[in-house]
Amino acid sequence: MINGVKTETHPHVERFGWLTPEALARVRGILVAVTLFVGLVVYVFHTLGPIAERDSQFLRRLQGMGILTWLYGLAQMVDLRFYNSRFARRRRASVGLPDSLHGLLFGQMIAWYGILYYGLTGDYRPFVAGVGILAVAFWVFPIRR
Repeated sequence: MINGVKTETHPHVERFGWLTPEALARVRGILVAVTLFVGLVVYVFHTLGPIAERDSQFLRRLQGMGILTWLYGLAQMVDLRFYNSRFARRRRASVGLPDSLHGLLFGQMIAWYGILYYGLTGDYRPFVAGVGILAVAFWVFPIRR
């Protein structure tokens, strides 16, 4: 049994046997470092010169995509941590990743939308909010020893 999943019924779960708590801490650190580095690259890109004006329809679609991304990511994080619905149980059994990494990936999805929005529009607020959600994901999904 690995991370609460029976490996007899799910033999593919064994592929994450190397993901010890120490390795999981390194993986999570690398994911956050890559997120912050790409955000820094976008910041430097925007300091080099002005950005092109975007069409208002494009911005509305991009904001709509952001709303859907935020709703999906936050709903999945709440479900994974607090409700444990059949969808979360099925994902946990089929993927085999520990909840501490899976929850962080949902938080990172929100931060990466912020990077995309920042890169295309020059508005940094969704990125800062996404990094805030990523920080909350570290607290809500601790590494279990």
